[in-house]
Amino acid sequence: MHIENVGYAKALADTKILLMTYSNMKPPTEKAHEDLAKWVRNGGVIVYSGRDDDPFQSVQEWWNKGSKKYKCPADDLFAKLGLPANPKAGTYTAGKGKICIIRRDPKEFVMESDRDDELRGKVEALYAQLTGKKIQYKNSLYLNRGPYEIVSVLDESVNNQPYTIKGKLIDLYDPTLPVIDQKEIKPGEQGYFYNIAKAPNPQTPQVLATAARVYDEQVTKNSYSFVAKSPLNTVNVMRILLPTGQNQKVSLRDKDGNNIIAHNRWDADSRTLLLSFDNDPEGVRVKLEW
Repeated sequence: MHIENVGYAKALADTKILLMTYSNMKPPTEKAHEDLAKWVRNGGVIVYSGRDDDPFQSVQEWWNKGSKKYKCPADDLFAKLGLPANPKAGTYTAGKGKICIIRRDPKEFVMESDRDDELRGKVEALYAQLTGKKIQYKNSLYLNRGPYEIVSVLDESVNNQPYTIKGKLIDLYDPTLPVIDQKEIKPGEQGYFYNIAKAPNPQTPQVLATAARVYDEQVTKNSYSFVAKSPLNTVNVMRILLPTGQNQKVSLRDKDGNNIIAHNRWDADSRTLLLSFDNDPEGVRVKLEW
């Protein structure tokens, strides 16, 4: 969570507990504290970890200039939540929300065995109070950004269970760009996928994945064309969505109009064409007709 984004309404909309510290970066403006204080008073919970004693706390900045006389930026946030300067460790109520202060720098949680119990204990208790549920631990991380889905399964965690991802997926870690319905990712492994069902404008022909840059796309009722550019002595493998159905003709030409040999294979279930050819930095003109 970037502190510059806390002013946006949706930035903290799905956050129950916010873990924060100023042991490294410092807040660029006071406005961020106003937004955070408002979020806490409306029911948000902050767990703040830090001793606030590194040299950069006292550089000349907005929190110690003019009418501001704070020794560290966190004291400005604490003041906005009704706390005194340099408050002791503990949990304080502010409006409908709370702020829990742990007087340890985050690095201390990992420098000694089981030191993280202190942080986890606080967070677990606050989460239970806030939601009436227990925190669940898992051995995998999943991230979704539009049609892209990323999975990592940890090999030193709460269990050794694999993660199974399902869907109409292009496996982006496989150089042949296969379309799969599911994949099991084991501890110590990662997966990177393009979910075809989440492709934007799914009724429009488009390149979904490629080892090149695509330029000059043109779509007509009966064709789709573009120029692909990438370094010499490399092979381009691309997966192209053709929602209208299998193409009847594939033609590739170099910048001088010469034909280029290509390999292609149609996948009816995903309505995608797998196309492979030698790359050219001057560009390869690809045209698909149906």
